[in-house]
Amino acid sequence: MLFLLNDTIAEIDIPEIHLSKRWKSLGCGDPHSMRAREALEFVTRVVADHVRERMPMDEILIQDLGSLIIAKTGANAALFPVFDSTVSEPRLTILPEAILRALKQRTEQEGTPPNIAEIWPLAA
Repeated sequence: MLFLLNDTIAEIDIPEIHLSKRWKSLGCGDPHSMRAREALEFVTRVVADHVRERMPMDEILIQDLGSLIIAKTGANAALFPVFDSTVSEPRLTILPEAILRALKQRTEQEGTPPNIAEIWPLAA
């Protein structure tokens, strides 16, 4: 399954299994007892920390966060708007897998991340 986090697309084989193996190292606490809101608050804090420190998120972290979002909300795409180094409320959506595959393929061919300004207005 593909997951879009801001302008990065990650491949996550089976999100629930991925999460069951990685939740302890992710540090989110037991995901089975989390509500969707709690999961989103956790992911928002992680994204905000990376933005504030100007640290890129590696693919494994994106897979971990994506697995948590998928498991708790069903969304396969999340946008965390950043304004003045502050991360605001996330926007979630479910994009058709074909769109995500096309974006991933275009990203790999062109070597540039997808333009979220093009994607999100159509997804909303």
